[in-house]
Amino acid sequence: MSSLAARISLARPTPGSVAAWWLGGSGFIFKTSAGRQIWIDPYLSDIVRTMFGVGRAFPPPIAVAEAEPDIVISTHWHEDHLDPEAIPALARQRPTAKFVMSPGSMSHAIPLGVPKEQIVALAPGQTLDLDGEKLTGVVARHEAGVPGWEVPDAFGVILDFDGVRVYHTGDTDYDPRIHRAIAATPLALATLCINGSVGNLNAHEAALLAWHLNTRAVLPHHHLIWDRAPDKIAPCETLDPRLFADTYCKLGGTAAVLLPTVGAGFTLTAAGLTS
Repeated sequence: MSSLAARISLARPTPGSVAAWWLGGSGFIFKTSAGRQIWIDPYLSDIVRTMFGVGRAFPPPIAVAEAEPDIVISTHWHEDHLDPEAIPALARQRPTAKFVMSPGSMSHAIPLGVPKEQIVALAPGQTLDLDGEKLTGVVARHEAGVPGWEVPDAFGVILDFDGVRVYHTGDTDYDPRIHRAIAATPLALATLCINGSVGNLNAHEAALLAWHLNTRAVLPHHHLIWDRAPDKIAPCETLDPRLFADTYCKLGGTAAVLLPTVGAGFTLTAAGLTS
């Protein structure tokens, strides 16, 4: 068993708290006080190397064989969010798990072998209650600019763990509809993409969005996943999470800024980070 799988298994969040781990890229795992695991955008394979010649920057921190999700959320169908190897394998391994995704993502997942009866559709503005876990879809604008890879039904999501609320952008450009929709929602944590390419917020835009939100903590993601030489990284990409942190502080942001490492865990309450 990997060290991450062991730590997740041993974690016992108290009522009113939730434990969380970063998988790198846009992937997160949350474990509730009831022991339920909610996974978001897990990329555990190396399929993008096969498809596009861009490999992982690090080994998967947890293996599919060790995974015990109760809910898996894919914010859109791109391969690092709806992993065409890992997601069907998770569905086979966890036949009672629910896979939350957009209708467009369903059209990719079902041919991959994810049973239709395990899939639950989610759209911006819609709230689901899955055995007590509340998920609300949030608008996203992920215009990849790559023919064939556009995703008009991408979404972000708010997870409500009995008042401990987490907002995850998924992949999105800056769009004022986002903060208009959720700025009044008290959040324990907001996770924001910062890579600044193929339809994503850059670090400065992510900091501005974070500044608009009523959140106790912020965390940048989508900045550590690909193994690329420096000359293969476009100038527009903002992959240093410290740039996000510095910009957020310059804007007057008051939330705690967490710059995580892959596999690192932390605990949340409604008041924000506790560890």
